[in-house]
Amino acid sequence: MASFERFAELPKELRDRIWSFAGRDDRPGVHIFGQISKSWAAPSWRRYYENFNEDRSDENISTYLIDGGLWTACHESRLIMERRFEQSNRKRDDEDTCPRHDKTKEVFKKATTGCFDSTPLHPVTVFPHRDLFVLQCNDLKNVNWSLLGLEASMAFDAEGFNGVMHVALEYDPKWWYETRPQSRSLCMSDEVWEIMEGAFEMWPNVRKLWFIDHSLRRKKEAPAFKEKADNGYEINAFYASDRRFLEVNCNSWVSMEKEWEYIKPVEDKSIDGFSSSLHFIEALQSDLDDKSHPTSDNYFEPYCDIGLLGWDTI
Repeated sequence: MASFERFAELPKELRDRIWSFAGRDDRPGVHIFGQISKSWAAPSWRRYYENFNEDRSDENISTYLIDGGLWTACHESRLIMERRFEQSNRKRDDEDTCPRHDKTKEVFKKATTGCFDSTPLHPVTVFPHRDLFVLQCNDLKNVNWSLLGLEASMAFDAEGFNGVMHVALEYDPKWWYETRPQSRSLCMSDEVWEIMEGAFEMWPNVRKLWFIDHSLRRKKEAPAFKEKADNGYEINAFYASDRRFLEVNCNSWVSMEKEWEYIKPVEDKSIDGFSSSLHFIEALQSDLDDKSHPTSDNYFEPYCDIGLLGWDTI
């Protein structure tokens, strides 16, 4: 509290209240990660999100930065964080000899805390079954899909998280335009093939794979977005520090044009009047369905659900 040197002289009740306002809001967050040697790490500054304030530089908009400083600011702020997230009560060893049961409901509002690779003093607090984990990766071939959900949860086996609910990739229009002229199948693209493989390999440690389309912004005149946050399966809105990512209904072009504004990227030279992400999601879903039924019998290979996210300011 360098800007308020007499902060320590305030009554403890008031200090506690001030500290509580400094933490993240009680709603699904957004955590952006990069990758180093197939492990999750802090994102590269080259891929920071554009700041809405033109006088400020681009920034990491992850929710974990809101809490990270409070874990290390001082002893008092750390106590406030511990009281809220109860990290000292985490179960590290499985002492329960009874048969295992589904702990999905039990852990929905429980948090975990870990650290970045190569930066052990930077605590990262997440809610594995509520938050959105955004992976920024330069080469999808280097992603260890089968362990991705478990590593992102930063949890111990005994805690029963079994991974995270929501993982996201940032949509790249080339995934659609490189394949559309050649074939209806997206498998023509090496990167999309890796994504498809990942959708199968991540299951069941990741339940839904989202694609963030930065060119889709919620219209100001659109109806109020109906958020769902009662359980991890239905969450459709995630909050970063300066914006929220909202589910796009890919099944209705009417609602799409009514509720979403297409902000065409400068590098996009296509003549299309709207984002290609809708076509991509539709084609990807079709290819995943085909791949999940490799034989003519009733065998079904499970994979992550997929969805599309646009954005809006907070």
